[in-house]
Amino acid sequence: MAILVKPAPGTLSSELVTEVKAATCETFAGIWGAAPEFEGDVEKGGSCDGVVGIISLVGDVAWSLMVGIPRLSAPAITMSFTGFEVPYDSPDMGDVVGEIANVLAGVVSGRLDAIGIAANLSLPTVVRGSNVEMLIPEGQPSAKLNFNSPYGEFWIKVAVARQHAAYRSHA
Repeated sequence: MAILVKPAPGTLSSELVTEVKAATCETFAGIWGAAPEFEGDVEKGGSCDGVVGIISLVGDVAWSLMVGIPRLSAPAITMSFTGFEVPYDSPDMGDVVGEIANVLAGVVSGRLDAIGIAANLSLPTVVRGSNVEMLIPEGQPSAKLNFNSPYGEFWIKVAVARQHAAYRSHA
């Protein structure tokens, strides 16, 4: 595990991205018995037809983690997580994707805590739809990590706040 230096507000460190990538592989390997294949960090289109689970992490670093699961992958990925079929249009789909995001964020938080970076999780928020675009304010650092698995493609996106709570001025 890399030693992570607390990043300055508004910066996305390569160590944070590395920890998120490692936590993603660890989390899904625990579910599937094999890690998903990392397919790079190139932005593949601006919108998503599927389900996105979003969790904010606040502490020494303020940032958001998004788990995007395309419509075609969602039934197989959620079934692999629950052990039973979850219809794409059912309310349960949002619950399961929110729980997947929560489990992943918990692993990320644990990995960061192990290297001295405190991070508390928010409740998950889930979005489902066609042409869903996760808009990040211009200039806000972010990275999108693409993965593939026997259950289909998915992606993880991280976006760092321009200013961490611990660094805010009360002027």
